[in-house]
Amino acid sequence: MGWVTIRVNRNGVLRSYSVPEGITVLEALEYINSNYGEGILYRASCRAGQCGSCAMTINGKPRLACKTRVEDGMVVEPLEGFNVVEDLVVDRTPYYKKIQGLRNYLHHEGDIPKITPEDMREFKGVRNCIDCLCCLSQCPARKFSQYPGPTFMRQLARFAFDPRDREDRERIAYFENLHNCTTCAKCVEVCPKEIDIVHRAIERLRELAFEKGYYLKNHLVVRENILKGWRSVKKEGESFLEKVKEEYIVDNEKMRLALFTGCLIDYRLQDVGRSAIKVLNAHGVSVVIPKDQVCCGSPLFRTGQRDVAEKLKRRNLKVFNSLEVDGVVTLCAGCGCTLKRDYREREFQVMDITQVLDRIPMEYKPLDVKVTYHDPCHLRRGQGIYLEPRRILKRIPGLKFVEMEIPDQCCGAGGGVRSGRPEVAYAIGRRKVRMIYKTGADYVITVCPFCEYHIEDTLKKFNGGGKKIEVINIVSLLEKVV
Repeated sequence: MGWVTIRVNRNGVLRSYSVPEGITVLEALEYINSNYGEGILYRASCRAGQCGSCAMTINGKPRLACKTRVEDGMVVEPLEGFNVVEDLVVDRTPYYKKIQGLRNYLHHEGDIPKITPEDMREFKGVRNCIDCLCCLSQCPARKFSQYPGPTFMRQLARFAFDPRDREDRERIAYFENLHNCTTCAKCVEVCPKEIDIVHRAIERLRELAFEKGYYLKNHLVVRENILKGWRSVKKEGESFLEKVKEEYIVDNEKMRLALFTGCLIDYRLQDVGRSAIKVLNAHGVSVVIPKDQVCCGSPLFRTGQRDVAEKLKRRNLKVFNSLEVDGVVTLCAGCGCTLKRDYREREFQVMDITQVLDRIPMEYKPLDVKVTYHDPCHLRRGQGIYLEPRRILKRIPGLKFVEMEIPDQCCGAGGGVRSGRPEVAYAIGRRKVRMIYKTGADYVITVCPFCEYHIEDTLKKFNGGGKKIEVINIVSLLEKVV
């Protein structure tokens, strides 16, 4: 029998123990208490991943101790984001009190209406929670605002979707800061039951809340901008689409792609769009730019305004489905995620620009700079893309790449939070900029205009006289080396 060493956080002190390999963390804790005379305190019950009581922070991530195998060097700590009672036991009382105040049962009067199989499918999708609280431990909105957390909203959604319930769950959700969620999907990533809380609970709740008049006024500004000009931001001068040609064709073409510009590239970050064309052409990619494309609808889908979002989707589908190209390339994580997830009727492949450039590598010129990389939530968790941009950056001779502490920590810009609750967005973003400053980088590289804007603003807001760090899209950096 082999042995591994794990470290257990006992009231702030990491202590090392040798345990048999191949066993679960829960079994390891039992082994330590039985064979070393220790009295490590922890919660556990079913031992089958169904009760959620044994959730702990294992190697920095929330996991169930009964479903996680030990590894050599593993660190076991209390679940993050809660007050520690002792050893690995955290205080769950505030959560239970909050849930108890929900009227956590079907509330109805008179005859109970019948439910359809479709009704069942909708609320069953959010019923499988085991109250492990892993999602609460990772939620940035909960950490930095008065937001009760993902599973609280999931529970409200469970009743809101049930036609037998007569309580105004949308109103409760609204006043419990439903719109503080950045839709970063960290909760989805760590959920042991794989509940898609963001799309199946949060966004659907926002849609129902919007229909009842529970929305943020600033979100209506975005709606009005789109209804007036097909873009989420106001036009300032000539747009990118008005300036560029419809085609940028290269010899020895390796791929032909249609460029989905997105709102900020079209109206604000036009240099990024021009850089993208140049970089794609240098990689042997011909670029086609449909002039009648519009906003992808992401700001509306994320904030529950599906009625207008669907109109945008239909228009874009008509434009891009008719093109004879190898795919559609995006420069914005939010646009790419929306096209991939919400445009289910599409007949074209959607690729983030880093996927394209990674697939067709080229030799870059040397560049003596130090950079770090921010993972946009809608790129890393929304599309599963995180290795590609790092591989691209590491191909640049002379470039020093430094990983920040938590590169996929949400910056606070998404889910309509930057526009609707800027104070929450900046509170979340402040943690991100602290990580950035620690790297000593010259540039923060990202692949999302919203992240780019928000991180840049947050760096200025919380600079404190520190080093000036520029935030740029990856194509802006690559333009220097192609």
